[in-house]
Amino acid sequence: MEDVDACDLSGIRYAVNATLHDNEASFAFDEKCKEQGITVIHAVNLGKAAFLAVEKPKGYPFSEVVKKGTDDFRCSLGKYISQYGMFWQMPVPWIDEAIRHYSNESFPQRGIGAYITAGYCANILANLAEGKEVKYFPKFYLSPLLEEI
Repeated sequence: MEDVDACDLSGIRYAVNATLHDNEASFAFDEKCKEQGITVIHAVNLGKAAFLAVEKPKGYPFSEVVKKGTDDFRCSLGKYISQYGMFWQMPVPWIDEAIRHYSNESFPQRGIGAYITAGYCANILANLAEGKEVKYFPKFYLSPLLEEI
C-alpha cells in the first residue's frame, strides 16, 4: 500500500478501478482518489455481464458493497445488485442464479464480459469528459449479454 500512498495523481480528473477488488490495495487506491478529488469508475467483469459504478469523491463509497471477511467480492456485488433490483421492483433473476451457482467459488471472468465492460467504461469516461449526466453510485450500470433486466 506504500505504492498507493506515494502516487501523485495531480491533474487527473477521472480514474478507472478495474482491479479484482480482492485486496486492500484496490480500496486504498479509491481512498487516494477521494483525497485528491478524483471521480473513480469501478469496472467489474461479471462473466457475461458488465457492472460499472461511478463514485464521486465525496459520494457514497463503493467499498460498502464488500462485506469484509464474508463473500468473494463478486458474490457481494451480486447480492448488492439483487437487493437493489428487488428494492426497485426490477428483479435480476440471472444474478440470483449466479449467486446460488458461485456461492462457494469466484464468479468467472470471461473475455466477453471484459469487452462489454471496457466499452461501457469508455462511454462513461466520454460522458464525464463532455459534461454529460451519468449515474453515480449507489446507482450503477449493468449490461448483461442477451439478457433482459
